[in-house]
Amino acid sequence: MYSQRFRRSRTIIAVLLAASLLGAACGANESTESIGTTTTSDAAATTNAPAAASETTSQSPPTTAVVVEDTVPGSEGDRQAALSTAINTALLDWQAENGAPAVSISVRVPGFEPINIANGLADLTESETVTPESYFRIGSITKSMTATLILQLADEGLLDLDEPVQTYVPGWLDGYQYANEITIRQLMNHTNGLLEYAFDPGFYAVTADRLDTAYEPEELVEWLAGTEPLFAPGEQYSYETGGFFSLGLVIENLTGNNAAAEMRSRIWEPAGASEIYLPVAEFPPTNVVNGYGRELLYLAGTALIGNPDTEGLMINDEPVIDFANIPQAAAQSVGWTGGGAEAQLSEVSAIFKAMFDGTLLNESQIAEMTAPTLDVTYGLGISDDEIDGTTVYSHGGGVPGFRSQAGYLPDHDISYAVSASLIPLPEGAGVGDLQATLVQIFRDFTAG
Repeated sequence: MYSQRFRRSRTIIAVLLAASLLGAACGANESTESIGTTTTSDAAATTNAPAAASETTSQSPPTTAVVVEDTVPGSEGDRQAALSTAINTALLDWQAENGAPAVSISVRVPGFEPINIANGLADLTESETVTPESYFRIGSITKSMTATLILQLADEGLLDLDEPVQTYVPGWLDGYQYANEITIRQLMNHTNGLLEYAFDPGFYAVTADRLDTAYEPEELVEWLAGTEPLFAPGEQYSYETGGFFSLGLVIENLTGNNAAAEMRSRIWEPAGASEIYLPVAEFPPTNVVNGYGRELLYLAGTALIGNPDTEGLMINDEPVIDFANIPQAAAQSVGWTGGGAEAQLSEVSAIFKAMFDGTLLNESQIAEMTAPTLDVTYGLGISDDEIDGTTVYSHGGGVPGFRSQAGYLPDHDISYAVSASLIPLPEGAGVGDLQATLVQIFRDFTAG
C-alpha cells in the first residue's frame, strides 16, 4: 500500500501534468498557451525572451543543424539552398530564444525536395544529437488526422456527421445528460459541451495511482459520462479532447479494425508517411526525444512533491524537469485519436500536404473541414486563419515535454511541421511566433 504522503505526491504531479496535456494544444493560431496557472504568449509577436541556448548546469550543449534531401541541380538548387538557410536561421534564432533542447522541422515546397532540419540534443544528460529521424510527440495535431479519416468515412456513406454518436457507438456516454443528442460533427468542432479531462483535478487524482498503467478508451468515456456538461450541444465552442478520443471508437466500430491500423492504411500510407505511430496499439522503434518542463511543471516534479532535484538541469538559467523520468503509460494512452501520435516531423508535413492537395480529401471535404465554427476559426479538426494576409490551415499540439505545430498554405501548396522538446515555451518564442516567421519566408520565396 502506498503511504498517504506518496499518494498525495503522485496526485499533485498528475494534476499539474494534466494542465500541460492540452493547454497548448488548441488550434493553430491561438493567442495563448496555458500551462496550469501560467499563461505565455504563443501568437505572432515580437521576440523578447532571453537569447540563450539550452544548458545543463554549467555548460551549454552543442547545437547542430542537419539538413537533408535539399539538393536540386542548377539554379533551382541554389533557390532551395537559400530557402533551407532561411528556415534553419529562423529555427536557430527561435530555439535560442526559447531554449528548447531539441527542435525538428520539416517543410515541403512544390517542385523541391523536402527540407528536414533538426537542432540540439535529444537528452540533456547525454551527448546524443537530435536528427530529422528523431521522434517527437505531436499532441493534438493528431486531431487533424482523425478528422480527415472521419470525413473519408462520411464520404463513403458509412456515417453522417449530423447523426448522434450513439448511432455508431451504442451506449456511448450512457448516463450523461446529452448522451443521445451529441453528434459526430459536434465532437469534431468542439461544440459538444464535454468537460476537458486534461484540466480536471478529479480525473488526475484517479490517474495519480496509475501513472504506469495505460487507459482503455472505454475507461475515459465512462469517466466523461459521470461529468456535468458545460453547455447544451451546439450552443458554444469549448476546446476539449474527449470528443476526438471518442471518434476513435467510432472508427473502430465502423471499420472493425483498431484506430491505429485505419489511420495507417487510410491516412499515413497514402501520404507516404511510415514513421508515425499511435500508442498504445503501436510505438516507434526508438523512444521519443526527452521532453522538458519549466516553471510550474518543474515545481510539479520537485518542490511540490518533496523530491530533490538531483539532475540539476537548467535551460536559460532556469531549472527544468525531464518528463522521461516519469512513468509514461497513462500519459501515452490518454491522448489516442485526440492527441497521442508520435512521429518524425517529415511524416507530419507529408500528411498535412496530402490532407489538402487532393490526395486524402476532395474540395468539398476540405471546404467542410475548414468552415468556421460559431465565432471561432476552428472547423472540423483544423483552424483556418489569416497570418499577414496569408491563409493557413493549421493545428497545434501540447503534451508534457513537447510543443508542436503543423500547417498548410493552400495558396502556395506548402506544408510544414515543427516540434520543440520544451513546454511551456517562453513569451515571444512560442510556436505561433515561429509560424509567423515561416509564413513570411514562404511568401518571400514564392514571390522571388
